[in-house]
Amino acid sequence: MLRNRLFLKSSLVAGVAFVVVATGPLAAAESPAGAPAKLVEVAGSPFPRVVLTEQAAKRLSIQTEALREETAKRWMMMNAQVEIASGEPSVNAITETASIAPAGESGQARQSLIKVPVDAASQMLIAVVDDEDDDDETGDHDEFAEIFGVASPADEDKDGLVVVLLTGQGRSGKYYTARPVAVKDRDDGRFFEFLEASSGVKPGDHAFVAMKAPESGSMAKIVPYSSVVYDEHGDSWLYSNPEPLVFVRQKVAVERVLGDIAVLSDGPARGTPVVSVGAVELMGVELKFGGH
Repeated sequence: MLRNRLFLKSSLVAGVAFVVVATGPLAAAESPAGAPAKLVEVAGSPFPRVVLTEQAAKRLSIQTEALREETAKRWMMMNAQVEIASGEPSVNAITETASIAPAGESGQARQSLIKVPVDAASQMLIAVVDDEDDDDETGDHDEFAEIFGVASPADEDKDGLVVVLLTGQGRSGKYYTARPVAVKDRDDGRFFEFLEASSGVKPGDHAFVAMKAPESGSMAKIVPYSSVVYDEHGDSWLYSNPEPLVFVRQKVAVERVLGDIAVLSDGPARGTPVVSVGAVELMGVELKFGGH
């Protein structure tokens, strides 16, 4: 998912000058009267603390909220293709160790099979986060809806079952359940069989197979996407708020962006107050007056 983000440029913030103060860790350096902010250098850290006056924080419209951890469901989406067409699935029980003869072979029923090529590059990780905000309002951030235009499928995480999303006219929003099977004398991909009627499916139809990823259900760090700022090198950062009117830049790793939230693969601990509005302005203060 590609999203454009403006890189920071040097600009005046709140129309006033700022002061850089070289001190030890958490030293209470005083800025000249009327200065709305100061940078307090911290021993052993390349990043100073940005300390604002209450008036400056209001001018910059600074807002914060606690970093959250939410359950993230993840599916591995794999490009696939229907190889053998039939209106109904096989009536015979088929397991992962069974063999299916090619269509038309004597004594064998025709099955609708979905073939996933042996090509790891065709895989795409899709995520869904059940997000509960500070007002206890829950909403889904769903990449299925954003990318494919359909809601995420029901969980299929037992007995190797998967869900298949068929593409093409008249099929949007329809998922089919499928199970893995072995195909005799075939080693060019993975195969799945529909477990329900798939009328109208024909050879060559494109599909996506959605398989639950091993990390699905794990907790993910969640911040507003407005918390994340990027420097000129493309590195991502946010500002924590360890004390009132004190802000510290921290590097983060953004796994993905789901609407108005960012899912972090690396970042501060749960509950850490982070700047949700005004992060760009804070970095502007730090870079322009700190010389970093």
